[in-house]
Amino acid sequence: MVKVLISLSVLAAVATAGSVTELPESVTKLIDYSINPCDDFYQYACGAWHNNTVLPPDRYAIDTTFTKIYIENEAALTKIYSDNTTKLGEFYNSCLDTATLSSLGLTPLEDSFKAIRSANTTLDLLIVAGELAKNGIPAFVDINSSADDNDSTKNALFGFRTPLPLGRSYYTNHSKWETVEADYKVYIATVLQLARYTAEQAAAAVPVIIRFEQTLAGVALSSLEEMEVVLSPYTALTYSQ
Repeated sequence: MVKVLISLSVLAAVATAGSVTELPESVTKLIDYSINPCDDFYQYACGAWHNNTVLPPDRYAIDTTFTKIYIENEAALTKIYSDNTTKLGEFYNSCLDTATLSSLGLTPLEDSFKAIRSANTTLDLLIVAGELAKNGIPAFVDINSSADDNDSTKNALFGFRTPLPLGRSYYTNHSKWETVEADYKVYIATVLQLARYTAEQAAAAVPVIIRFEQTLAGVALSSLEEMEVVLSPYTALTYSQ
């Protein structure tokens, strides 16, 4: 059975305007004007579409809303994918070029590693964090803009704690920490050595990193507390404040 959804925006416009003398073609071509709307409103509103629409051979259903949008999206994506000169195609192909990626090794990351190793002050660390954030790598805080929950006509700047590698409870619950501690230390040391730290440098850095993550977890909110904060009233501050 084919179901037709009438756009709520049209109904809202009618209610707001009081009377509508001209409907868009996308609506009028669906209407069967031979039917009295007081006798059969569905047939009046959708009769022309119902009588004239042919089910495509590659579809099991068709309608005037979601299926239509899906088909139009498919066509748009197909056009994008078929154009091998687009940046999207180049980026996709670069991810598949494993031979080049292997030959490059860590070279594309050298500047970031150098900046991290050279950061000796708080200001240096904040500058490095800002540069990393440009590449989608949050350091100490994850900042992004989104609609203000209290006023959808405005955007607000939100700051979130950077996600920890492990769940908060692994850092705050000693029993859970013991189940992953040994493997996690090996993991951190391995990642550092892949970043060209020596074994000695990696071994010295492991407890420092873990201590930092445990401290951060200690001031982090639990999942329930985060939900309560999101739902609680808040006061938006200006940039200068």
